[in-house]
Amino acid sequence: MTEFFQESFLPIWKSGGLLMYPLVGLAMLIFYTGVEMIVYLKDLAGPKISDAELESCVENPEKLKGEIRSIVEFGKGGLPCTRDVINRFTEVRNEHIHRVERRRLMLAIFVGAAPLTGLLGTVMGMLETFKGLAISTGGQTINLVAGGISQALITTQLGLIIAIPGYVMINMIEKRLNSLDSLITRIESIVARKSRHHNTQDLKRHETQAAV
Repeated sequence: MTEFFQESFLPIWKSGGLLMYPLVGLAMLIFYTGVEMIVYLKDLAGPKISDAELESCVENPEKLKGEIRSIVEFGKGGLPCTRDVINRFTEVRNEHIHRVERRRLMLAIFVGAAPLTGLLGTVMGMLETFKGLAISTGGQTINLVAGGISQALITTQLGLIIAIPGYVMINMIEKRLNSLDSLITRIESIVARKSRHHNTQDLKRHETQAAV
């Protein structure tokens, strides 16, 4: 392992220059942020559930587990007032959907910065190449040109290697986020319908009492 590190990895790291450090830092930020959001959304939404099963779970929240149960119970806490139900689910979206949206935007910035940082390495490598060509002192020129080309290629390659999985994670997060938003909307619709049904029953009861 040590021999592989010294013979393969270390020369590549040195050839990439100083920009290898920010590129690795970006890679760690992208991986940590992306995986954290994917796991968070998976745990929050839970397995897919049909409309009939969801209505039964909303009626009996103890069938649910985790954060989604808390969302249902919090939303039902607004009954019987429909306006309170809507306000509560607006709070739920602000807590979960908007929070993930902010972190997704941050992740997109990190992912976009990776290939640009690699491009900066390309520019710096080409400057080293031109510097070597300008010196023109035999062996030293060859070394400077080779070093500049290595830096130009390695940083660009690493920037793309970091960015491509990042874009895949962003796509996964968007799909899971849309699924979560759809789930919250379905729950809100069920609770709001129960609220309207409750209000209709109360209105009929009051009319009956007034008629008597």
